[in-house]
Amino acid sequence: MLDGGRPTGVLGPVRVPSVATEVADRLMTAIAIGDYLPGHRLPGERELATLLDVSRATIREAIGRLQAVGIVEIRRGRTGGAYVRTSWTEATAAAVRRTLVPRWPELEQLFDLRGLVEGMAARAAALRRTDKDLSAMRSALDAYAGASSLREEQEADAAFHAAVVTAAGNPQINALTRDLLMRVSLGFPTEPYGEDDPETYRQALSEHRAMYEAISARDAERAGSIAERHFTLTADMMRAMLERGLNDSRDSRSGS
Repeated sequence: MLDGGRPTGVLGPVRVPSVATEVADRLMTAIAIGDYLPGHRLPGERELATLLDVSRATIREAIGRLQAVGIVEIRRGRTGGAYVRTSWTEATAAAVRRTLVPRWPELEQLFDLRGLVEGMAARAAALRRTDKDLSAMRSALDAYAGASSLREEQEADAAFHAAVVTAAGNPQINALTRDLLMRVSLGFPTEPYGEDDPETYRQALSEHRAMYEAISARDAERAGSIAERHFTLTADMMRAMLERGLNDSRDSRSGS
């Protein structure tokens, strides 16, 4: 799929005709990689416009495109908004290719950098954690272990890693990890979570527990090593989504 971290000739940059198309593609890709899960309400127009640095009119047009292909539904009323219906449709593969292919060399660099930074944060947490920090980690770990839906897993996962970074005791580390998350997740402040995969969940739970135990024991090197390995889960999932987008394209060509 990749050649030395660079797109091959087949994976050359794809031009898009408008800002609304670029935004719609990025939203479809964000949903495909699990930034926003089925049943999840997308941020409002104002927030999305701020996150993506575009006008609210562009956001409205992009959301309309997602509604037209069945990815979101619009609900009215006090709790209204654009709600995710499904993570993948026939339109998704092309959007994933247009979004991820041109960014892929940078994303591979970000995956590497993120592992190093999260490892550093876990090492600092092991050396500096307080009883309050450990309590927050335990609470999030219990919530992750008891999650009954993918969305609950995602929320508990975010809470656990936020507790680890907080335990590092340096707001600049917190800001750096948040910036890297935003860049990996295409400008959205949520961890890409993919699809429901029991094996990945079991691996993540095991690594969360091991990281907590290492931090509790003040074993900085072990905590950092686990964190570096743990964050390859996101990179692997995004590689799988890119491959799915490419394979869907090949399948559609071979079937035509």
